[in-house]
Amino acid sequence: MSISTSSICGSSWDSAADTEQDSKLVQQGWGRELTDRVNQAPEDLEDYLAVYVQSHSDPSEDIKANIKPNLFDKWTPAKGKEAVMYNHLIDAFEALVEHFPKDRRLTFCDCAGQKISFPFKDHADHHETKPDLVVSFPGKALPRKQTNPTWWTVSMVMEAKATEEQDPFGKQGQVHVDTVTQLAISARNLFFAHGFYCVFVVGLYGHSARIVRFDHSSAIVSKRFDYRNRPDILQRFFWRLVHPIDGDTIAGCDPAVHPLNPPDVQWVRNQLKKMEWGIAISESSDELLKGRKVTVPESDARDAATRTFVLFDLIDVNARLFSRATMVWMAMEDTRERPLDQISEDSFPKLVVFKEAWRQVIRRPESDFYERLSKISDDVRTGLPKKLFGADLGKREMEVWKATGGRFPHETDINQDSVKRPSFADGAMVPTTNADDTQSVPPPDVTPTPNASATSERLQPTTPAVSASSLLPYPLYQTHSWRLLFGDKYVARERSLVRLVVNAVGRPLKCFRSTRELVEAVRDAIEGHREAWEVGVLHRDVSTGNVLISERPEERLRGFLHDFDFSSMTKDTPPPLDSSDTLTDPRLRMAEAGGDDDLKERTGTYHCMSYYLLENEDTIHSVEHDLESFYWVLLWIVLRHTKHDLKVTEDEPDPCNTAFRFGNDQEAGMIKRAWLTTDQLLFTVEGNRPLTDLMHAFRMLIWRTSLAPPFMLPREYLTHAAVLKLFDESLARTAEWPDASMDGPKPFQVRAKPAPPRLDQP
Repeated sequence: MSISTSSICGSSWDSAADTEQDSKLVQQGWGRELTDRVNQAPEDLEDYLAVYVQSHSDPSEDIKANIKPNLFDKWTPAKGKEAVMYNHLIDAFEALVEHFPKDRRLTFCDCAGQKISFPFKDHADHHETKPDLVVSFPGKALPRKQTNPTWWTVSMVMEAKATEEQDPFGKQGQVHVDTVTQLAISARNLFFAHGFYCVFVVGLYGHSARIVRFDHSSAIVSKRFDYRNRPDILQRFFWRLVHPIDGDTIAGCDPAVHPLNPPDVQWVRNQLKKMEWGIAISESSDELLKGRKVTVPESDARDAATRTFVLFDLIDVNARLFSRATMVWMAMEDTRERPLDQISEDSFPKLVVFKEAWRQVIRRPESDFYERLSKISDDVRTGLPKKLFGADLGKREMEVWKATGGRFPHETDINQDSVKRPSFADGAMVPTTNADDTQSVPPPDVTPTPNASATSERLQPTTPAVSASSLLPYPLYQTHSWRLLFGDKYVARERSLVRLVVNAVGRPLKCFRSTRELVEAVRDAIEGHREAWEVGVLHRDVSTGNVLISERPEERLRGFLHDFDFSSMTKDTPPPLDSSDTLTDPRLRMAEAGGDDDLKERTGTYHCMSYYLLENEDTIHSVEHDLESFYWVLLWIVLRHTKHDLKVTEDEPDPCNTAFRFGNDQEAGMIKRAWLTTDQLLFTVEGNRPLTDLMHAFRMLIWRTSLAPPFMLPREYLTHAAVLKLFDESLARTAEWPDASMDGPKPFQVRAKPAPPRLDQP
C-alpha cells in the first residue's frame, strides 16, 4: 500500500511497529495526520445536523415532548472519576430514545477500561483505544456493561469527561492531540470494520457537548452546546442517525455493503472446499463473519449492470484514517443471486481480488491505468493483473448528482474573492473563532512534501450557515467536507471511492514457499513493470505490499505487480522502446511521461523508496527509481525472513534497521546510500549461493548506475533489461537452489533488549 512521503508507515509492513521507537513514530504520525484536518463547522447546531447527518426526517413533536426535565442532573462526575457515573449518563441517553420505534432504538453501553483493537486480527496493530461509551446498531440490544467489546457490534463511540477544560477541540498541547487521536482511532476502526463512508462520534466535556463527523478526507466538528439545556439537539442527532436518507441501518453505512450472515459463511466454506483452496477453510466462522457482501458496477458507464461479490479474506489494508484507506480482499462472485438461465459451467464462483480505495479526486482513477494496460496482449502479458469489473463510484455519482441539479452552497451564493487571510497559531487541532465569528482554516495540500510544516497560513471559510431546507442530499461516494466548508478551492482534498475486481490472486511476499519462488515472483513483477512502462504507465509505488506471489499455478506468472493508484501515464501509447540496450538513459523517456494533469511528485511506500528520491525533494519520479525499489523490496524480505549472517547487536536487533530508517528523509536516504557503497555490509544467505549472489549483483548494479564516479566509462543505466538479466542468470542455476521443502520463510522476531542491571547487583 502506498503512502505519501510525509506520512507514517502503513500497516502493510511486516511487524513495522514492533519496537518502542516505531510506536512513538506512529503516535507522532497520528498527530501529523490530524493537523489541519479537524475543522469546526460554521453552522448553528440545527443546520449542522441537517447538513452533515443526512436523514429523511426529524423526530415528531410527540417524541420531542417526551423529553424529561432535568434529564442529566444525576450526571455529576468529578475529574478522573467519570466512570462511576456512567450509569446515570446512560439512563439519560436511553430516555432520549425511549419513544423511538423499537427497531430504531439504540443501546448505550459502559466500556470504561476496555481495550478494543483493530478489527482484523491478522492486521491488528497497537492502535487500540478505550472508548468511554459505545453505541449499538439500531434495534440491537447489548449488555450495559461491556466486558469483551468488539467493533462488530458497535456503530458509534462517545467520550464523557468531567470538565469543559478537557474539550480538546480548538486547543493546543500534546494532551489535547492525544485526546483527539483516541477519537480518531475509534473512528478509523469503525470505518474498516463496517465499510462506512462516514463515522460519527460524540464528546461530552463538563456540561458541553460536540458532535464530530469523520470521513476519509477530514473531520468536521460541531459548535459546542450545553446538552443539559438543549437535550433536544442530542435527541435529534440520534433520530437522524438511525433514519438515514441513504439506507435503513445508520447514517454513514454504505447501502452497497452488507455483513455476512451464517448461511453466507457456510456457502463460502463450501465453495472453497470445492476449489481445494486451503486459505480460510480452517478459519473459524467468527473470523469469516468479518467478511462482507458488496455490490459493484461492471464498468464506469451510468447504465452498467452490477454484480455482487462475497469478500471473505482481508489480504491487505492501509489503516490510515485520512487516506486512500485501501482494502484488498480475496473474494468470489455471489452466483446465488443470478437467474438460473444465466448460470453455466463457466459461471461458478472463481477466486478474484477485490480492491477499494478513496483516491484523491485530483488523481487519475486506477481504472484509467488498467484501460491502458489492456493494450498489452494476453499472450505476452506477465506480472500484471487484469481488471474484470469495477468503477470510480464517486465520479459516477457526482456526475449524476450534478446532472439532476445537485449544487454546493458556494456555487451560487458565495463570492470567492471575499476570502480573508487571518492569522492563526500553528499547531491548534481545529480553527478558533475570530472576533467576527468566522473560522480560520488551512489551505489545501495538493502535493504534500516530506518536511512540510504543520501550516503556514490559513483561510477563512467561504460557506456561511446554510438553511436545512435549501440543501439537497450530497453524494455518498465522494467526500464533500472541504467543499461545504471552504468552496471549490479546496476540492483537491476531497476523495472518491473506487472499487475494482481483478483476476490475479496472490499472497504476500513474506509467505513465499521457497526462496526460489520469492525470486521468481519479484522477477515476474519486474517484467510486468517493464510491460506497463512500454505502454506508457509508470507504477511509482513498488513495495512489499504491491508485489504478490501468484496463487494460481496454472497461470504463466509466478508473481505480479498491482495497485496503480499513484501511477503516471503518457498522453498516448508511446512507440515501441528498445529496452535491450543498457547504455540508453531511461530518463530520456520521462519527457513523454504524464499529461499536464498528472502529478509527478515523488511518492511511494517510504521504506521502499529510492535513496535519491529520499535525498532530493524536487526530483521527478522516474523509471530507475522504481527499479531500485525492487531491490529494497527483496532486501526487506530477505533480511527478515531468511537465515543470514548480517550482524545484529543488542542495541540494534532488527537487521532491517541497517538499511532502512524512517522519519528523516535525508537520514533515510544516507543510510541507503551507505548500504549501497559499504562492502562491510555484505551478507550471506545461509546455504543459498544463488540468492546471495543475486543480492550482491543487484546492489552493485545500482552502485554502478547511480553512485559510480563520473569518470567510469562507459556509463551504464539502470534498465529493465539489466535487472531482468540478473534475475534470469540467478534462476538458471537450478541445481544450486535449496530444496523447496526446507526453504520456507523464517518467522521474524526482534530480540528484546536485555533489562538494565539492578543497582543491588554487582
